[in-house]
Amino acid sequence: MGDWFRGSPDGPGLKLSNGATSVFLDVLALPACELAETEFERGFALLLCDSRIGLGNDGFDLDELPWPADGWEAERDYLLRVVRLAQERFRWELLSYEPTYVEVYLAEYERMVLEYRPPTQPVELPRLWDLEPVEAAFSRCPKHGLYFGDYTDCRLCL
Repeated sequence: MGDWFRGSPDGPGLKLSNGATSVFLDVLALPACELAETEFERGFALLLCDSRIGLGNDGFDLDELPWPADGWEAERDYLLRVVRLAQERFRWELLSYEPTYVEVYLAEYERMVLEYRPPTQPVELPRLWDLEPVEAAFSRCPKHGLYFGDYTDCRLCL
């Protein structure tokens, strides 16, 4: 099956196998949790930590993020900082495997984020963003530093 990550629903995207998606999300989650400060940033990091059930359904389009009507550049800058820190292999020593090919996926995702512009009209967000996460979801794994998320455990400890 596999997963799609797109800049917009109709735009080109990054198609990954289920295994590649897991690796991609792992290496993004490590810096995302470390850098997250705002509600948007914490929500994005939580999305990465929670995206691990339903293989073939973990991908998402950038249009599915809750971009503000104005000032969205700060959120895009956060995504770029996450990707660039992942490209520097941030905390990869904590992974139980050696990520292969992920540098190619990160470079493509960085390009998509750089080129992305949120729609000018409001977008109906996926149900995930309509839910108010409980504060316990933001508790962090003492070993990996990832949010426990809605499943109350670390995606890397599984």
